[in-house]
Amino acid sequence: MQILEYKKLKDNRYIVYLKNKKEIILYDEVILKFNLLNNKNLNEEKLEEVQKYNDELDSYYKALKYLTIKMRTKKEIRDYLKKKDFGEEVIVKTITRLEKEEYINEKKYIHYYILDQINLTLNGPQKIKKVLLQKMLDENTINQELSRIDNKVWLEKCHKIINKKLTANKDSKIIFLNKIQTHLFKEGYSKDIYNDLIQNIELNDNDNFLKTANQIYQKLQKKYTGEKLLYYLKSKLYSKGYTIEQINGFINNI
Repeated sequence: MQILEYKKLKDNRYIVYLKNKKEIILYDEVILKFNLLNNKNLNEEKLEEVQKYNDELDSYYKALKYLTIKMRTKKEIRDYLKKKDFGEEVIVKTITRLEKEEYINEKKYIHYYILDQINLTLNGPQKIKKVLLQKMLDENTINQELSRIDNKVWLEKCHKIINKKLTANKDSKIIFLNKIQTHLFKEGYSKDIYNDLIQNIELNDNDNFLKTANQIYQKLQKKYTGEKLLYYLKSKLYSKGYTIEQINGFINNI
């Protein structure tokens, strides 16, 4: 199989025209490695070797370009190259080369990901860890990096979350405490981090109680009277976390 002509593309590749009217696109490195400028006759075996090496370079350069946007994990590189239809053997070689050249460094990735989460979000350590594990990163390394973070950092974040929720709170104290603990847990904080903060929350829910009690009372009045009205009123207010003292005080006033 004879090479008839080369046509330069915009990047470091060439269209190679073969005598059998076939065209292949090769990187200049491939042309130089196999001395194709001088040796223009290729048998099937040699052509297969050339194309295999070209695929490896193509995978490598595409991965490098993908890495210029931001740091990536091996899983992200693997998934990206699979979408580009590269075979497993080529992908493994690409990742091995990128690791050797320090373009992929998962320990650094974990370190900087945690720092970004601390600086840009209110996510807790367990939520951060869960995301990193989903990226197929080493659990021991994740634990080591998280252990370096001072507990005061997580306490401050919990404090911010609690204050934000307090500002918008319309519930009773009991309901609020239940909700905030559930929310903190979902955000990745363990009880040993936020427990003391929860215990020290000062919340006067009297204003919320009066507003809620009046709304429920006015609504129930349209359906019930007497003992039935009081029964449903007590049940509704109690289910919302208000105390018997608050409820009886409201009923005595009305």
